[in-house]
Amino acid sequence: MKTRTMKMLGMYIILGILFGLSIAHIIPSVAVAPLFLVVLIVMVIYIFAPYIPPSWAKRVARDGKQAQATVLVNDFADARGADLWVAVPVEVKPGDGPAFKAQMRCKSSQAARLTAGASVSVRYDPVKKLALLA
Repeated sequence: MKTRTMKMLGMYIILGILFGLSIAHIIPSVAVAPLFLVVLIVMVIYIFAPYIPPSWAKRVARDGKQAQATVLVNDFADARGADLWVAVPVEVKPGDGPAFKAQMRCKSSQAARLTAGASVSVRYDPVKKLALLA
């Protein structure tokens, strides 16, 4: 979450610089307006992206293989607030192949109930190594 905060801070700084350059008449307002609009659109997309499930989630939930996984680290144990899509590092142990590490996607409310070392049931894509909490 700290990197998201830093990226948002960077976007606010860019907006401030563009606004300052426009007010100081260093860059004409006509030239700054499209840049300002692009940065605002990127910010809105960046803000709402965690609320949207990954594009591959429905496919993996429907067609993925079932396996057990072990939670390696859980930084979301004390997650509060909005129910966002998060990535939790796991080691997936399929029945028909070697174990592999993946980023399991789940909601932050689900991740809050997991502890490091916990065994969970996942559905995964064997080709792209994508995991989804089952």
